[in-house]
Amino acid sequence: MKKHILSFLFLLVALAAGGQEVRTLRVLAVGNSFSEDAVEQYLYELGHEAGVNLIIGNGYRGGQSLASHWRDATTGTGTFQYRKIIDGVKTNRPATSLRYMLGDEPWDVITFQQVSQESGLPDTYEPYLSLLIGYAKALAKVDTVHMGFHQTWAYAKDSSHGGFANYDRSQPYMYASIVAAVEKAVRSHDELTFYIPTGTAVQNARATTLAESYPSQDFTRDGYHLDYVLGRYIAACTWLEALTGISPVGLSYRPDGLTAGQAALAQKAAHAAILVPTMVTSPID
Repeated sequence: MKKHILSFLFLLVALAAGGQEVRTLRVLAVGNSFSEDAVEQYLYELGHEAGVNLIIGNGYRGGQSLASHWRDATTGTGTFQYRKIIDGVKTNRPATSLRYMLGDEPWDVITFQQVSQESGLPDTYEPYLSLLIGYAKALAKVDTVHMGFHQTWAYAKDSSHGGFANYDRSQPYMYASIVAAVEKAVRSHDELTFYIPTGTAVQNARATTLAESYPSQDFTRDGYHLDYVLGRYIAACTWLEALTGISPVGLSYRPDGLTAGQAALAQKAAHAAILVPTMVTSPID
């Protein structure tokens, strides 16, 4: 299945190649701390260099699942922190409902994701994913909104996270389980026109010489959240190409603390995941 890239967004590339002004792309992630790791830093800057003006929204609730997001929608309580990035400046609106966020912008893209410890457990996705998709479609300001799914990453090999027991405390097993669960979810929903293979990008990077030289070899800061520099940069590179079709390979932007060589390997890991989103591509360096 090659449902991982948003085909209509290749128009962004065509417009840029033709010398036309590229329009703003509005992206809302309905997520948790794993979407925080992925979209709240570096993605705007990468898009800016690539000629894409990104307005990024993140519905943040730490440790929250598809089921708990649906409970928020049905109760109308404001349990999200609504982080929003415009022109590179991030704001935060606390105690915000999912309804408010969905109606705040004419979003081009809305993404969903499962909580990390359940990301590889397909039975935890339904009926909540179906209900959330219907809810978002009904409240979206534009009929052309595209919805996708964020494939999250496996934990570090020595992670102490309690949810790691769901996967026999095995990183390869957790990664394979996440891939299979996300593939099933996307196949089951025609409304999900793409997905973002961050988990594969991180696993690609773990299979390179980068993992041997970088201080946090699994690119996490606590065994499950991405480390603040390289891990989050890999995720941002993956989101950039999944959303726009623009490869991050060769872009000059990199955060402080990352060498040019490390950034290049991270870019290649992300690009390889876009090309082959369901398995580790190694070596890429």
